Amino acid sequence: MKTFGTLIFLNGQAFLELEIGELIALNNSFIVEDLNGQPITLDDKYAGQQIVIRKAVA
Repeated sequence: MKTFGTLIFLNGQAFLELEIGELIALNNSFIVEDLNGQPITLDDKYAGQQIVIRKAVA
């Protein structure tokens, strides 16, 4: 399942902000991609951009 939202950073921690305002803390258990499906790193240069996350398969 893919989840869409905006990448934000609070005190150095990356979060996905959903349209309803809920925040999901991001860590290594998620695959993070841009809207074209390209993997991205959790970097400040992507802050404020729309991204997609999905759970990494163990």
